[in-house]
Amino acid sequence: MDRGLVLVLRELSEADAAEVFPRLAGLRGIDAMMPNEVCLSDAVVAEIARIGSGAELVRAAANPRLTASQLCRLIEAGGAAVVAGAFPPDVESPGGAAPAGGSPAGAGGEGSVDAASPDEDSPDEDSTDVLDRARAELRRPGTSAERAVELLRAHPVLAHTARQAGSVRLLHSPGAPMTRTEALDQAGSALRAGVLAPREILLRMRPARVAAQVLAVVAREHAYVTGEMAVHELLRPAIVDTLGTSSGAWAHLARALGRFAGTLPELFAESAAHTGEAAIRVPAAVRPSVGFLLRRLDEDELTSLIPHLDDATAVALLPGNVPPLTHVAEAALRCGHRALLAALAEHQHVGRQYATRLRDLGDDGLDLLLVDNDSGVTAELRREIYTGRRPGRPLAPMHPDLRTRLLEAPAYSAEYEAMARSGDPAVVDFALPRCEARKLRRIDWIDVVLNLWERADSRVAHDVFTRHRDLFPDRIRATAEAALTAEDPAPLRELRAKWDRGPRAEPPVPDHRRPPGERLRDSPLEQWHSWLVAAASDGDVDCEEIVHHARPVRFALAALASIDANHWSKAAPRPALAQLAKRIGPNPEAWVVFTTLTPDFEGTLTELADVCAAAAG
Repeated sequence: MDRGLVLVLRELSEADAAEVFPRLAGLRGIDAMMPNEVCLSDAVVAEIARIGSGAELVRAAANPRLTASQLCRLIEAGGAAVVAGAFPPDVESPGGAAPAGGSPAGAGGEGSVDAASPDEDSPDEDSTDVLDRARAELRRPGTSAERAVELLRAHPVLAHTARQAGSVRLLHSPGAPMTRTEALDQAGSALRAGVLAPREILLRMRPARVAAQVLAVVAREHAYVTGEMAVHELLRPAIVDTLGTSSGAWAHLARALGRFAGTLPELFAESAAHTGEAAIRVPAAVRPSVGFLLRRLDEDELTSLIPHLDDATAVALLPGNVPPLTHVAEAALRCGHRALLAALAEHQHVGRQYATRLRDLGDDGLDLLLVDNDSGVTAELRREIYTGRRPGRPLAPMHPDLRTRLLEAPAYSAEYEAMARSGDPAVVDFALPRCEARKLRRIDWIDVVLNLWERADSRVAHDVFTRHRDLFPDRIRATAEAALTAEDPAPLRELRAKWDRGPRAEPPVPDHRRPPGERLRDSPLEQWHSWLVAAASDGDVDCEEIVHHARPVRFALAALASIDANHWSKAAPRPALAQLAKRIGPNPEAWVVFTTLTPDFEGTLTELADVCAAAAG
């Protein structure tokens, strides 16, 4: 809640913050008013610097999202204690090695840099050396407040890097080659602090393979704070304008990615020169990265490119831990790539829509994969596969492989009731004695006989029925015997029509499949609301909608705080929060009411703002 409160407070003007912030700090304590990892306004930082004690200023300076100018403000107010707290000294290794991430910084002039006069540095000293030496000086015990402010104003990036332990080459030497582990260790904190954006990773990080790996992690579809849409919109134009759907270009990229020393855009440009048709064979070591880049293409582009891919790379387009991406699934169904269709049929999140379309292809191998997919395929669809009914296709005998699977290797949760309605004589004969009568409706018993009649013939249906006649309810048994003796299914069909009440009502759509905007308006938020953060980051929900419709208030503020942390996504909470702050007004007592009611208020932020303004008069 404190994080969300500060998000709204930062939209106050300097004059209003000077009235409101001290009042709330006196009510809740200043520590509650400066939560970590929240971007603060200059006005709020100015108030912290004005009223905070020395220890409180040290704690405030630990916020990694402070800008260089804000950190300078706190240092000027708190002096050397804030410098020592904000920039912990490097711990020397037992062998006396230099501190990690920077040049040695001894007590003499050799370890310092004149921030105000960079031209006095040695002629061959580059900006990296300047930054490393300045960082080391800030982290050296005894650095004065005046010197720290001087260095921070000359090199604002030090507000982040001088507070990080270990290597900081990603920001001090952005063009230097680095390993995946090194890049990820540094990129996470830099992205959260707001000093790095995915565009800089794309344009400056090398080698290209590491850049692709880091962007893939940043864009994880299943991450709590997802950057998928932001990274997709960054990469897609660069890929389409260079590689496009040229199989030759993609084949070169696949071969070169593992050894190319330059940046991703440089590799794209080099690959674009390789035109013509070519098989795209991707080494296993770079397959995840190439798959990530391929998923930036739309379904039309993928449809033309997938036939050139090796099977393993095509399958890698469908990560197993997230629902199939729509454009990949559509491209798979269009181009008919066998391995990719098989991966879709086996996918744990295939869903009813794609499973039905796969069944309608009439491929017996895919049918068997769907039947074996317990987690992704419904019992209803498996029953339809057993019966062999497909729109626009004649009824065909059950494939021997499926029959063998059902008879010789039934699953521990075998659906005998569905198997009994399959119409296959061997399967029906096997399943009927194993059915639970209470699970079969009257029309289901009739379907057992009619499906046998349609898929085999009346003689076979009569034989199977005779062996298991005692299992059937009396009324159905008598009608079936008469119909089979007369070789006329009409009585059974008439009885079925009489008892058929139509399809069962469709179950309600689960929340996770509803459009995010509709779900936000109709349902209160729960503690875990990552779906809303992802929807806002992808542009499916505006932050203004969250302010107006999300409830209760405590979870709405938590969602906005998470969205704000993803500072380079499409979502921009500040305009909506500015309107909310304006609605509450500048009266400090209105903010006291806001703070007091937030934990228990079950309405929306807009409703709470109106209550606060009215209560304060």
